[in-house]
Amino acid sequence: MGSLIYLYKQMMAHGDNFRGLSLVKHKRVLRKLIQRTGATTLLDYGSGKGDAYDAPHLLHEAWGVPRPYLYDPAFPELSVRPNSLFDGIICSDVLEHIPEDELADAINYMLQHSIMFVWASICCRPAKKCFADSVTNLHVTVRPFAWWSDLFERHREACEYRGDILLLETP
Repeated sequence: MGSLIYLYKQMMAHGDNFRGLSLVKHKRVLRKLIQRTGATTLLDYGSGKGDAYDAPHLLHEAWGVPRPYLYDPAFPELSVRPNSLFDGIICSDVLEHIPEDELADAINYMLQHSIMFVWASICCRPAKKCFADSVTNLHVTVRPFAWWSDLFERHREACEYRGDILLLETP
């Protein structure tokens, strides 16, 4: 995603994009996961603006946990990727926006900084929007869901990750 950060910043400067609200539709599933694991510290990897944690949504309160650490390299105030461990890492509608040659870094980071689980929703089709060039689709890595599952499993083995990996294909 590093190679596309400039383009994402341009889009954000010209509209109300990447608010981080795609997570809201997964509120109940994530609440169950958080309760089942007992997670209290969360990282939202690729959080967008993080509006899902502000009123009226307040997802973290619905989950019964403190506000997650928000990381999104396209937002200067959220661009510091922490070097600490979290009980769980949430990544909603992000991975398909990362160029394929940069995915290993993102996935390894998540697996190396999560104790209990990594949960990710992934869209496996082109986005409805393009970058300002009107040609390059926002979903720069469009692959079948099985490809994503295999990718995570390969990285799980390489990182010796023992937590849960929960992937969801989003329409």
